[in-house]
Amino acid sequence: MPSPGIKPQVALATGSQTPLQPNATRAEAVADRLRLEIVSARIAPGTLLRETAVAEQLGVSPTPVREAFAALAAEGLLQVEAHRLKRVTPIDLAATHDLLRVQTKLWRFGYEWGMPNVGPEEIARLGHAIEIYRDALDRGHALAAIRAGHEFHSVFIIASANAELLRSTLDRRSLIARFILLHGSTTISKAGLRKHKAILACLKRGDADGVLIQLDELAARLLAMAGDRDR
Repeated sequence: MPSPGIKPQVALATGSQTPLQPNATRAEAVADRLRLEIVSARIAPGTLLRETAVAEQLGVSPTPVREAFAALAAEGLLQVEAHRLKRVTPIDLAATHDLLRVQTKLWRFGYEWGMPNVGPEEIARLGHAIEIYRDALDRGHALAAIRAGHEFHSVFIIASANAELLRSTLDRRSLIARFILLHGSTTISKAGLRKHKAILACLKRGDADGVLIQLDELAARLLAMAGDRDR
């Protein structure tokens, strides 16, 4: 569970009357709403979801819910069951460890391929992500801190100009965020923030090897969380 002082960011309750995001399509808005609730565990792992029930609760037709379910299933957050039911993917620590092994390797490729293309604009974005991370920690918003960390890594992956690498990492960010939120107190701590700051410091002084060393240490900490619980 998250460490003391770091509380999960409150998600909208499924039955809430709060309107969906106005600047998205209906399907995108439904997907965003459900994604937040699943990642923050307001909708618990293993929960069965029915299109008609979710549509009624959110005040939309079943069509955008069906499209949202398909998008979330593609991200690994939902599993397809019989009779059009979807189950929120349970947290399987062995599968999570495998996921993290793959994703941390992809992050490293992103760093290696992206670093030569990082310029002042990317440096500014990295610094901004760190500021958001720090502010989220200060406010006790764990999910916002996790997302800031993901945005930090994405700067390198986007700089790599490899669309397949970007797609492969974006598709699993929500699964990783949920795991970190529920089990990853060490990665959303001040120590985790220091690692991101160390990466940026190495980058600014042109120390590519130092960047990768810091990234590898961050990845090892993340893998240890799943590995330790899998024993």
